[in-house]
Amino acid sequence: MTNAEEYIQKFKELESIVKSTFSLNDWDSITNFLSKRDEYRPFREEIKYCQEVRNLLQHKQKIGGEYPVEPTREMINFLERTIDSLKNRKKCSEIMVPKNRLYYKECSDSVRGTLGKMTKIPTGHVPVLDVNGKVCGVFTAVSFLHIIASKKGEPLGAEYSFEDAKDYISLNHHSSEVYRFVEGSLYVDELKDIFESTYSGGKRLAMVFVTSNGKSDGKLLGTISPWDVLGKENAF
Repeated sequence: MTNAEEYIQKFKELESIVKSTFSLNDWDSITNFLSKRDEYRPFREEIKYCQEVRNLLQHKQKIGGEYPVEPTREMINFLERTIDSLKNRKKCSEIMVPKNRLYYKECSDSVRGTLGKMTKIPTGHVPVLDVNGKVCGVFTAVSFLHIIASKKGEPLGAEYSFEDAKDYISLNHHSSEVYRFVEGSLYVDELKDIFESTYSGGKRLAMVFVTSNGKSDGKLLGTISPWDVLGKENAF
C-alpha cells in the first residue's frame, strides 16, 4: 500500500469517526467542525491542509496510474493521532476530584468550624452533603456574608450548623453562579460545551458535581471546576 492509498484510507476513517461521534450529517465538513472546537483549534491549519490533500488525491485524475502527490509519513501520523484522540476522549470521571480527596462538610457540621479552612480551598466552594451523601448546598464566602447579615449583630455560635444555614447555602441562592450535575461517563468535551453555553447565557458555572446518576438526587462522587475543563485545549 502506498502512502497515498494509506492516507485516503485514514482520512475516510477520520471522517467516519467524527460524523458518528458528533452525529454530523453526511454533507457536513469535518474540517470546519473540528477547526471550531477548542481542543483542535491549534491544529486547524494542519486539518485544513489534510483536507486539501485528500481532495487532490480523491478527486483529481491520476497520471500514468499514479497519484499526483505522495503524502509524507508525518501527515499520515497526524491523521492517526487525530483518530486516536477521538477514540480515547476523556470522561468526567477521569478528571474529577474524587470525593475522598475533597474538602466537604455535612449538614450537621458547624459553620464557624469551617471558616478556618476556607482560605486553603482553591475553588472557594465547599460542598455540603446530607446524611445520604447527596449535595444539599455549597458554602462560599458570599454565603457566609449572607449568614452574618441574617444574624443582625448576634455572634455566630459554634452550634450554628449548615442545616441552620440551609437557605443561604442552597444551590438556588447563588444568584451569579450556577451548578450542574453530570454522570462520570459524560465526555469532557461535552462538558466543555456546557460550560461555554452557561457563560454565553450570562451565568458562571462555578462547579460541576459528578454524581451516581448524573442528577441532584444522586450520591456525590467528585467535583469538576472550570479550571479542570476550560484550560485543556490541546487534543494531543
